[in-house]
Amino acid sequence: MRFSFLCLLFSFSFLTQLAAQELGFEAWKKGRVAELTSEEGWINLAGLYWLDKPTMYLNEVSPDSLTLSDQVGKKNIGSFQLRQDSVWFAFHPKIAKKVKSASPIIQYPAASYSEGAVSYAHWKWSVIQRGGLVAVRLRDLTHPGLKKFEEIPVFDYDPNLRVKAFFEPKFNETMQIPNVLGQLIDWKVMGILKFEIGGQTYRLTALDEAGKLFVIFSDETSGKETYPTGRYLYVSYPDKTGMTEIDFNYAYNPPCAFTAFATCPIPPKVNRLPLALRVGEKDPKGH
Repeated sequence: MRFSFLCLLFSFSFLTQLAAQELGFEAWKKGRVAELTSEEGWINLAGLYWLDKPTMYLNEVSPDSLTLSDQVGKKNIGSFQLRQDSVWFAFHPKIAKKVKSASPIIQYPAASYSEGAVSYAHWKWSVIQRGGLVAVRLRDLTHPGLKKFEEIPVFDYDPNLRVKAFFEPKFNETMQIPNVLGQLIDWKVMGILKFEIGGQTYRLTALDEAGKLFVIFSDETSGKETYPTGRYLYVSYPDKTGMTEIDFNYAYNPPCAFTAFATCPIPPKVNRLPLALRVGEKDPKGH
């Protein structure tokens, strides 16, 4: 009788835990849509322009199109000044009066994209740095893709792919991570995650991303059921024993799955897993 009661109690506890995990997963899926379609999301990107001259001009081609040039256009919005260690933007005098911004604005370096962002009409832009080069990331806050956006296809939640992992820290180590533009980015290595799936041991290198453990990986679903260049995943810091959890159900698509104006890093060879992980986000075909 006692054994039956314990089994019943264990089953109830397991089902309760699974229900909580699935509720959390549903909330995450909704959060992903909100994140992608937000003002700082990826769906509203309208251009990525590299600053390769000391002075470059932001010109209006039409109400729905801006361009960057080394020549002043008929409808000039303002100019970028590329200095040795910073980038500044100054509105055209006529527009400066409308937006009440007569002084040049520093756009790089900035603590975040939003902090260094500048807005005009339905446009917003910030300056990013990649591989020693700087570029203007342009957003259209009325981007037609925002209304057309569909939910991201996702595999069903699988509790078996929420696995325990041992974290082996690394110190003063970096790794060159390629991005979709062919640039190599020096990235701080935080450590190695060791885990088992189906009785086999695997390893993933975790990088530092905004103070979090960040994993860029691919698996045997990549290019078939999931995005070709792989997916991303955040992992919690380990406890005092070095143990943490990797929940592959939260593997998500890189920004390049939704826009041509992103500079996504791709998985290093050491993070290309020889197994199929049918969890997380699928390839959002049509985006």
